[in-house]
Amino acid sequence: MAKKKTQTGKKKKFQLFTKGSVDYIIWITVMILVAFGLIMVLSASAPSALSETDDSYSYIRKQAISAVIGLVAMMACSKVDYHIFRKLKWIIYIVFIVLLVLVGFVGMEAGRC
Repeated sequence: MAKKKTQTGKKKKFQLFTKGSVDYIIWITVMILVAFGLIMVLSASAPSALSETDDSYSYIRKQAISAVIGLVAMMACSKVDYHIFRKLKWIIYIVFIVLLVLVGFVGMEAGRC
């Protein structure tokens, strides 16, 4: 019998992104919460969006795009081995502290442009 050639180099490179499986309970819970949030944004902002932009769906479009980007980022992060984050924890921690401090200087006050 002839042996099959395996591509161990490629397998090891992509092993980082293929470990584990999807936890469907968490996935469904997140999707329900995102859908509920989008419905709440639509119901709360439709009248003001209609009066400001003549389109009652303008705010929900922005929110839906952000939700899709967040879900894609969540799926990408869930495929990465968490030991990598553990090694970089102090760098990640410092970056987020700096970003939180910058909000006080760069952020805009609500209602002002």
